[in-house]
Amino acid sequence: MPVNSQVDIHLIEQECFHAIDRVVMGHAFDIHNAMGRFLDERIYQEELARRCRASGFTVFQEVPVRVSHRDFNKPYYLDMLVEHGVIYELKAADGMTGATTQQLINYLMLCGLRHGKLVNFRPASVASRFVSTRIDRQERMNFRLIADEYRDGTDRVRKTLAALLADWGAFLDVHLYREALLHFLRGPESGIRPVPIEVGGQTVGTHKMCLLNSKTAWHISAVRHHLHDYEIHITRLLLHTRLESIHWINFDHQNITIKTLLHDSVEK
Repeated sequence: MPVNSQVDIHLIEQECFHAIDRVVMGHAFDIHNAMGRFLDERIYQEELARRCRASGFTVFQEVPVRVSHRDFNKPYYLDMLVEHGVIYELKAADGMTGATTQQLINYLMLCGLRHGKLVNFRPASVASRFVSTRIDRQERMNFRLIADEYRDGTDRVRKTLAALLADWGAFLDVHLYREALLHFLRGPESGIRPVPIEVGGQTVGTHKMCLLNSKTAWHISAVRHHLHDYEIHITRLLLHTRLESIHWINFDHQNITIKTLLHDSVEK
């Protein structure tokens, strides 16, 4: 897989992870007790890294991990990597969202690791969340690209998506695929563009959409439930534009579907 890091990253077993984590979390609680909960995120990161190094751990901060495909390059940055195999994402926020968890899972899969930890210093007591995944590269490459309802004479979207999947596999952050598609599908009329929205023949505003050309948009999602309802709302959007079609790409675990919704065939 075209993932590069200047730091050696290797898989460690769960027992080793927990042994490291006991020490790291001890430092996190000590920092919180001594310094309180209202400091800037960066201060907690620096102090935790300093104390972990003093405990004898090898610690790297802001570790760059780059994902590439041909001339596309996407950098990610790991807050803290301990002993070459444990990722810590360190926050000072009101709460930890599902998006934060998904971000760490994405990092684990990119680095070929299984275990990581989210730590939040903002609550009255340090909040943490153990994050793990068993999805390895072999499983991510076991995907299905379903294009039975895809209609496009140029076939650009499907071919580009297929090339990305052949290189990276499935399950990664859907925004990564979106950025790469925007990069490779660029052209004079393509990219993120404001599309006029019409109601009763009158333009009421514009909505930014990913355009393949002046008549065709594409949309990417990671919907795993209520797919029919999601499609209804995409078609409602299409009906209020002068676009002819939208190519809808959806990531549902190992099943990736690309489907073309045509304006003229949408039930009014």
